[in-house]
Amino acid sequence: MIYAYKYFEQSWTEEFQTYAINSLQVSIIAAIIGVIVALVVNFYRRLDPSRKGIVFMRASSLGYAVPGTVLAIGVMVTVLFMDHSVNDFAKAMDWQRPGLIFSGSMFALIFAMVVRFSAVAIGSIETSLSKVSPSLDMASRTMGCKKNQMLVRVHLPLIKRGVLIAGLLVFIESMKELNAALLLRPFNFETLATYVFNFASDEHLELAAMPAVLLVLVGLLPLIIVNRSLEQNH
Repeated sequence: MIYAYKYFEQSWTEEFQTYAINSLQVSIIAAIIGVIVALVVNFYRRLDPSRKGIVFMRASSLGYAVPGTVLAIGVMVTVLFMDHSVNDFAKAMDWQRPGLIFSGSMFALIFAMVVRFSAVAIGSIETSLSKVSPSLDMASRTMGCKKNQMLVRVHLPLIKRGVLIAGLLVFIESMKELNAALLLRPFNFETLATYVFNFASDEHLELAAMPAVLLVLVGLLPLIIVNRSLEQNH
């Protein structure tokens, strides 16, 4: 905090603001997609309570158990394969090759965030959805409600607090993620986590203080909201 205050003018640069916006963009997009994935997985599990549904749900949560570096390498191999496939197809069709549209953009980084942190959202929404009585599902089906309508009209209004918490948790984790960001970021693209890492590696701790404090504050505010929400539930 002392360094952040003393070196505020040197730290508050256009680069710093750009990297903060980059972090917010990646984290918000990852949070939205992560919540959508969690809703689909949990809804599928609710409609199919058999062993297949359970296995599908657990498999969707494996990303959180894998180290960030290992996951980033796996994502890199995947997106490079996708890039080569798209470019080979374009070449075969005599079209202009698009280049590295997956590995050379934010796609790879966001993809890694979603794979890694969807488990957090899945767990939060699973807890909320478990409190919804199955009799509501049967009643809505009796009234002619389709499966997708049941999700939107019945389940979402009842689990909106859990959805909000899931999104906030994925957002916080994505803001702090370093390993995947270091390996998968596009050229000339930095996040706050990589920005702090670069300064800390060069032992410029006074310049790393401001982005580090901002990371802590960005993580604290959603946590306060989550804690208040949990207290209201109790």
